[in-house]
Amino acid sequence: MQGAKKIIFLSFEGKNNKTESNYFRHFKPSNENYILKTFSSGCTDVKNMINSSKRKAARYGFSAKDFLFILIDTDLDKAKIKLIDSYNKKLPQNIKIIVSHPCFEIWLINHFSQFDKPIHSNTDLIDELSKYIPSYQKNKDYHKVLLPRLTTAISTSKKTSSTFSHYYTEVNYFFQKNILIIK
Repeated sequence: MQGAKKIIFLSFEGKNNKTESNYFRHFKPSNENYILKTFSSGCTDVKNMINSSKRKAARYGFSAKDFLFILIDTDLDKAKIKLIDSYNKKLPQNIKIIVSHPCFEIWLINHFSQFDKPIHSNTDLIDELSKYIPSYQKNKDYHKVLLPRLTTAISTSKKTSSTFSHYYTEVNYFFQKNILIIK
């Protein structure tokens, strides 16, 4: 099977993750030797999400030459952050957990501005996002508004790492490491 493409897998949290799917469908691997596959883990707790993601990637033929990125929201749960850190240290180099604290919408906000105001739930963050995308609804595709602002999102995310901010995302990893580019 010489010349077979390597795979970059993106596994999303839960069962209904159209927000992430809609966002990432506008990207492709920067290396032409890779293809991008996305799927739902079907789980929200860390351990089951990792195990489910590994099983689903294995069904597609996941191997040591491929990459599996598991996107997880912390949902403002400090215990979940510690658990994610402990799992991330144990995973092989080709499997990485990508954290958004509190949720993926922080990455979307970063396309417009840095955010660090106190919030009490993910809903507060979605309300903030609605200031930039009026009538924002999860599961809709906002690529026409977001993709032209990708450079801003990357820059803002660098400034709001877990060390420097209450709220952060590691989604910029894909772009800083030149893993994904716009189609």
